[in-house]
Amino acid sequence: MSTGQSKISTMQHRSWQALLAVQLIVACFGLSSPTPAQAASEPRPSSASVRTPDFDDSVAWYQEKLGFRLIGSQSLVPGRRAVLERSGFLLELNEADHVLQPEPDATAAIQVTRAPVISLLVPDVDGEVARLGKAGVDILQPPEDDLDGTYRTAQIRDNGRHRIELREPLDDPARFHPMGR
Repeated sequence: MSTGQSKISTMQHRSWQALLAVQLIVACFGLSSPTPAQAASEPRPSSASVRTPDFDDSVAWYQEKLGFRLIGSQSLVPGRRAVLERSGFLLELNEADHVLQPEPDATAAIQVTRAPVISLLVPDVDGEVARLGKAGVDILQPPEDDLDGTYRTAQIRDNGRHRIELREPLDDPARFHPMGR
């Protein structure tokens, strides 16, 4: 690649990042700007990044099963990237050029990550798990209360090997950060 092509590629990448940032601001905060006092107390979006060898299937799975919306996508030299959003939570899906390495102690045909890669707050864990179970989503842990009684949690598996935790606040919901932990 020539120096000129490299500069153009870098400029295109920065333009894409700027567009994504603007879309994020509009999606999460609307077009009005908060006062300084509101800005200090307003929740901030959180995010996660997941690598998947089944890029198209994963984008569709997160949209159809969990209600994420596609903000943008881009084809890069190492693979494709998509950014999805749900209630201010951003999920970046990156196409992996190889199959993910299996966990050494996994016993299932498809090995699942040991720890959740994503934690989503939902208003009703039991209802969400029932809905997802009917939709054919693998339920890895049925709903149960945390030991401290703060959350009711469940864990599911996405269309690949990623563990997703669903969390419902059991205490006063007003004191919990709406974006997660």
